[in-house]
Amino acid sequence: MKKLRTFAVSMIIAAIGLLIYCAGFYIKSYEQNLAARQEYAELSKMAGVKNRAGAGLLADGKKTDEDSSTKNSEKKRRKKQRRSSESKNKNCTDEIRESFGISWENLRKINSQTVAWITVPGADISYPVVQAADDEYYLKHNFRGEEDLFGCIFLEHDIKKNFTDSHSILYGHNIEGNMMFANLNRYEQPEFLKKCPEIEITTPKRKFLYKIFSVEQASSQSPAFEYGYKLSSPAYRRQLSILKNNSMYDTGVEPDERERMVTLITCNSRLDKEIRMAVHGICHECYGIEKAEPK
Repeated sequence: MKKLRTFAVSMIIAAIGLLIYCAGFYIKSYEQNLAARQEYAELSKMAGVKNRAGAGLLADGKKTDEDSSTKNSEKKRRKKQRRSSESKNKNCTDEIRESFGISWENLRKINSQTVAWITVPGADISYPVVQAADDEYYLKHNFRGEEDLFGCIFLEHDIKKNFTDSHSILYGHNIEGNMMFANLNRYEQPEFLKKCPEIEITTPKRKFLYKIFSVEQASSQSPAFEYGYKLSSPAYRRQLSILKNNSMYDTGVEPDERERMVTLITCNSRLDKEIRMAVHGICHECYGIEKAEPK
């Protein structure tokens, strides 16, 4: 009986210890997540980026009048930008201090490798985009260059930083608390795509709008990771066709081989470690302070 009582007490102490450890882990995780969210909120404010990641959507996915008004204002602004595109043209992207309401100068003061800003309206995704000489650095470093398991949203290292390649690939971690690219996994449900059907990529010179045409659980052999094809080429046409067919469901959008594509990639913790969630968008509009390069 004494041995049994001792064993029971030992198990209780072990259980309490485990509970304390788990509680501490989750508290630390929560604090790290909160700190990271506050950090990027400050970056958005400093860069002049309005947090539109969740704006304009009601619980049922319907757009508000405010969102409609914003769109009308946006259209007028685009027309004005097109009319004055030649006069605002710059010789070098790095010389552009501000455009599209974003202070690139402020962002570059913190990180000179800033190349763009990504927003997925309604999906709680709004972050600066960086590009390093390799694809390992920003897996474990944040926007300030500090070691951080949250990493940073980054562009494939040898893809053009102005997003004029036929296929641009962005990577981001799947972080608890819907940080970074975690919400990409919500595209497994068609209802989420209806609420968040578009990807916005803003560079110092241009703004690209993409319609999501495929939501894929991509293996390492998927064309999701291929790039470098010429627009309208047989290889690019084949790539778009395979990605469209690989989609988990019909998105209702057909990719145009004459247009550029962007792919957002993150982990899917519920699946094999080799599987990635890949969300593919095809450009349907591009405008900016200068004309886009010939396709």
